[in-house]
Amino acid sequence: DWGKAASGPTLRVQENFVANHQQVLLAVAEYTFEAEQVVVSVSVTPLGHLQNLASIPRVGLELALAARLSRMTWLGCGPGESYPDRKAASDWRVHSNEVDDNHVDYIVPSENGGKADVHWAAFTDGSFGDGLMLQYSCDDEPAKKDKPEDAPTEKRPARTAGAQLSASRLTKEELDRTSHRHKLPASAALKSRPVHVHLDTAHAGVGGVGEGGHKLWATAKQFLVSPGRGPWTYKVTLRAIDSNSWLRNGA
Repeated sequence: DWGKAASGPTLRVQENFVANHQQVLLAVAEYTFEAEQVVVSVSVTPLGHLQNLASIPRVGLELALAARLSRMTWLGCGPGESYPDRKAASDWRVHSNEVDDNHVDYIVPSENGGKADVHWAAFTDGSFGDGLMLQYSCDDEPAKKDKPEDAPTEKRPARTAGAQLSASRLTKEELDRTSHRHKLPASAALKSRPVHVHLDTAHAGVGGVGEGGHKLWATAKQFLVSPGRGPWTYKVTLRAIDSNSWLRNGA
């Protein structure tokens, strides 16, 4: 539905997510078109049919960017892979690298290369510096910092202080259905593909560090995402990066 806000025209999109013929999530996104940016305000509300799940994997949005936007710069954990339960060794600052360098070549392909606690990210053309800036904000109650491993699951994993970001030329579906890394497309063949960006306001831990000290493969409850603690609300601001405009204004 189109509308009008003080800052510009708005577009409201509602999506219903269904599993086993039952509605499980209601997502509402409101796009506000301002003079130099687009503000996307998102609310995701869980419905009763999710109550039997211990956790949901992620809550966020996905964008497909032009293949040439191969340079990624972000304020958050890095430079290597980091997740809510795997970020103690990361530096929280501004980092920059090539999108393709973030892929972690696990023997069995899976979720990889994520960056925790991201406040903003820019994807640019390596030659000219044109691209897109994404800025994340959330007014929900901050995630708790100090919790025992067996504490009840909350709306967001413990110590979450920003969005969870990942960018790859491989889709999530490709990773899920590929049984061994040698079956993935060669890196040279991926260069012309779009850059798939996930920006999540809540993302479960990846596990492997134990649950209460006795299940080494499991994810501690404090790093799960409770399906019954929503709604999740957040904003993503999209702004074009125009190097020619910057040069003109700076001249």
